[in-house]
Amino acid sequence: MNALQTAEELCTAFCRILNQWLDVETIAEINRRNSTPEYHDCCATHDFCDPNQAMVEALRALALEFHPALIGLINEAWTLAQQRQFRS
Repeated sequence: MNALQTAEELCTAFCRILNQWLDVETIAEINRRNSTPEYHDCCATHDFCDPNQAMVEALRALALEFHPALIGLINEAWTLAQQRQFRS
């Protein structure tokens, strides 16, 4: 498994968890906020839940445990999730 596949899998798991936690309207509001200048360097998921915990759960779903060495992978998966507008 290469790093891109892993980031895509982590992204999918992350989005699946967010969509279990949040309803469709909330995800739409997150995407709306993320498209505004105020949210340029941050993510509106933090306004509605603890997305860091969602990422930890996504890692566990892939049999991974959080480790600082995974920050690059996590950031890549998060960026993909935002680009996909958190669709699972």
